[in-house]
Amino acid sequence: MRAVKGLFSALVCAGLVCSVGSACAQLVPEPAASDKKLASSTSTDAVESSPAELLEGSRTDYFSCSVGRFRGELEARVVFASAGNTAYFDVSAVRYRIVRSSGQSGGNKANVNFHLDTLNKQGVVRASDQYRSPDAMRQDGSWHLLDVNRIVRTDYQGAVTFEFVFDRSVGGDTRCAAHKTYQWAGASTARSSVAD
Repeated sequence: MRAVKGLFSALVCAGLVCSVGSACAQLVPEPAASDKKLASSTSTDAVESSPAELLEGSRTDYFSCSVGRFRGELEARVVFASAGNTAYFDVSAVRYRIVRSSGQSGGNKANVNFHLDTLNKQGVVRASDQYRSPDAMRQDGSWHLLDVNRIVRTDYQGAVTFEFVFDRSVGGDTRCAAHKTYQWAGASTARSSVAD
């Protein structure tokens, strides 16, 4: 009799727990974002970004992202060159490297694309400039020069996105992107002088 009561209590308890539906769903851990991404030839599979960084003058920055067994890395020179109340957001891609791991096949027809955007204080894109590489980027794990420069005018922020399109022998190409936003250090000075 005690066994029957125990079984009945367990069933009632399970029914109460699962009748709340959403509570049951929350008990199951959410799969990692990387587990949900599917390889696609038309959309970027992974975007790694960071919050806006204050930038005075220029600096060399590094960008990287990965998807599956591919990893793309890029070195770029990032500059805000001021001109009165505005600045020119100037990004030069210096060199790149694409690494394949765990026996991943694929040729040397990858792409390294990038685009710049300028954003106002409300986060609205004001201008853009983009570069699309030929299908000739190497995937041999070595650093290769990529002397490409893009410039946009801004009065607040500049954002750059580097996209790697990895060449696969079997199936569609996969892609990922690394994104950073920079805030012009002179933006606050420019706004206060306009207000005066």
